[in-house]
Amino acid sequence: MSDGIEVERLTRARLRQLQKLKTARERRKQGLFLIDGEKLVRDAIGAGAPIVELLSTSPEDWPGVPAPLTALSRADAERLSDTRTPQGHFALIRDELSEVEPPAGDHWHVAALDAIQDAGNVGGIIRSAAAFGVDSVLVGSGCADPTHPRVTRAATGAWFQVKIARSANLADDIATLRDAGATVFAADQAGDPLHLQHIPTRIVWLFGNEGVGISKELDPRIDARVAVPIADAVDSLNVNVAAGIILHHAYETGRERSAK
Repeated sequence: MSDGIEVERLTRARLRQLQKLKTARERRKQGLFLIDGEKLVRDAIGAGAPIVELLSTSPEDWPGVPAPLTALSRADAERLSDTRTPQGHFALIRDELSEVEPPAGDHWHVAALDAIQDAGNVGGIIRSAAAFGVDSVLVGSGCADPTHPRVTRAATGAWFQVKIARSANLADDIATLRDAGATVFAADQAGDPLHLQHIPTRIVWLFGNEGVGISKELDPRIDARVAVPIADAVDSLNVNVAAGIILHHAYETGRERSAK
C-alpha cells in the first residue's frame, strides 16, 4: 500500500479458524476472542488490550496499529460478525481473564454474577461496574461467557476498564472474598431497602439469575439482602437495571464518605 502499511489477506483456512470463535468452548480452547465494531476496537487499543490481530475491510483506516493488520472482504466481515450490518472492523484479543483474588487496599467492591444468562445483562453490569468504580466483576460459571460478542458490545469500552474474572465455583470464591473482609450483599427484591443499609468499605455485590434469582447454595455466603424500592404495580427490576442503581448508590456513598 502507498502509505507503507503492511497488510495480510485473510485466507479461507484462517477465516474458518476465526469463525470457530463464535462458540464459548472454542474461545476457551484457543484462548482468543473477537471484538466487533470500530469504537470498541479503538477503545481496546487505547486501553492497551492484548490485541493479537486487527482485521478490517478498510485497513487504510488503521495506520500505526500495534498489531498485525489483515484485510477483509465485506463478505468475510459478515461471516465473522453476529450482527446483520457489521462495520467491518474486528480485533482478535488474547483471553487473559483470571481467577478471583481480593483487591488490594481497604476500600473495594466486587460485583459477583450468579447464572445471569443474558449476554446483554452481563455486558450491561460490566459497564455499570466500570462506571461506578467497582474493582472487579466475578462471572460465575452459569453466566453468559464474558467474551461473548454481545457481552463485549453491551459493555462497550468499559469491558477493558474493569478487571473481569471467571469463577468455576462461585460459593468458594465468595467465601475467599469474605475471608478478606468483605460483606456480601445480595440483590433481592424481598430484601431490606437499599438506602437504609450501612455501606461498608469492602463489599461483594451479588446479582442472580433473571428468572430464579440467587442460587440456594449461596445462601450461607450472604450477609444481607437488599432491594431497590419500586412501585407496587411492578414485581421486580431487570437485573441489569437493578445492578446499575445499586452500584451507583454505593459509588455515591463512597464519594460522600471521602468528602467528609
